[in-house]
Parts: sequence; structure tokens; C-alpha cells
Amino acid sequence: MSNCWIKNYLGNDFKNLITMDLVCHGTPSPKLWKEYVKYQENKYKSKIKEAYFRNKTYGYHSGTMKLVFQNGKKYYGSARVDFMLKSFFKEISSRPACYECAFKTKKHCSDFTVFDCWHISQVVPKINDDDKGYTNVFVNSEKAINILESLKDDIHIYEVDMDEAIRLDGPMVENSKKPHKNRKSFYKSINNEGLEKTIEKYIPISVKDNIVEKSKVILFKLGIMSKLKNK
Repeated sequence: MSNCWIKNYLGNDFKNLITMDLVCHGTPSPKLWKEYVKYQENKYKSKIKEAYFRNKTYGYHSGTMKLVFQNGKKYYGSARVDFMLKSFFKEISSRPACYECAFKTKKHCSDFTVFDCWHISQVVPKINDDDKGYTNVFVNSEKAINILESLKDDIHIYEVDMDEAIRLDGPMVENSKKPHKNRKSFYKSINNEGLEKTIEKYIPISVKDNIVEKSKVILFKLGIMSKLKNK
């Protein structure tokens, strides 16, 4: 299979080699990231020191971009308002290879396959989602079974129906991205007009988006958000 490259390269499935692959939502062009970094560094007048694409600032279900700058400043932005995340989740920025991905199958030659579990309370009804995050794990080999068995006293493991997990959280397990009709013009616009104007043109941030984002920040700082989630 095409996703066995590392094992083919090594020529052997070594006993101490543990392989894991991630189910991919899609990969934006490096061009987008380069322009995003340039935009943020110009805005904050400093180089980026650290970047977290899925920071759990407001919980697992609200993935947030967190940037730490060399001048000490920090930036937080959800997919509602962050240029990088919004482009990613609106599926306008994926690379052409994502439209014909060779890895879209249930069968993987890695030991483990993992992807987010957003619907833990539905695949395991007895669990109350604590918003800290759960992970779907496909166990693809005898080695993986033995590893999981050795870890059973240290982690929480729940057996779930694979098809149900895929239906709720993993349509990308078997399906490639669909080409966005404006992808080419989106990147052309970035080259000609810059990132900020391109976002305004193709995936604008609404007044509502800004209000929701600012409300989250205020509720978080006041310590109210965590209380609301627990109700």
C-alpha cells in the first residue's frame, strides 16, 4: 500500500518501530502560511516565536490559533476570525494533491491511525464530554494490540463501532477533499492583493463573528465560560 513508505524504505518492520498515521483534513499551501506569518509579524511588530494551531484556550471544541511573539505579546484567534484557520476550515486553501489523496481508506499499514473524536458522548453514551478532548484510534496490527494492552491501566480505552466513529467524526477517513471553486483565484488574489484583502473578498469575517469572538474573550477572562460549560 502507498502509505507503507517508511516500512518499505527501512526494508523491515522492526520490533521496536511503532508507526502511527493521522487522518488528514487537508493541507494548505505553504504560501498561505508564509503570508499569514508576514501579516501577523507586521501587525505585532515582532517575529513569531511559537505557534499553536489547536490551542485549547476555550476548550477542546473551540480550537484556537495561539501565537507567541518575541516581544512578549500573544495572539489568540478562533476559526471565526483567524485568517489561517478560517481559510483551512472553509476548505478554500487545500493543496491540489488533497483532491486525489491516496490514503483515503480504512486499511492502513501503520500500527495506529488517529483522528479527533468530537462526539464522544454519542459513540460512548456513558461518557459526559468534559471538553478536554478524546481521540479515535484504529488498531491496525498485532503489535498495536499488544501495546494497547500494556497501557490499559494507564489510559482510558473504550471500544466503539468503527463505522459510527467514521460517520460522526471521520468522513475524511475515506473521502478526499473536494476542490473549492475559488481556490485558484483565492491564491492569485493573495499574490496580487495580499492576505487581508483576500480574506475580505472570499471568506469575510462578519460582524457576528467579531462579536462572538470578543464575547468569548470577555467571558473567559471573567471566569464565566467554564461555569457555562458545566451547566
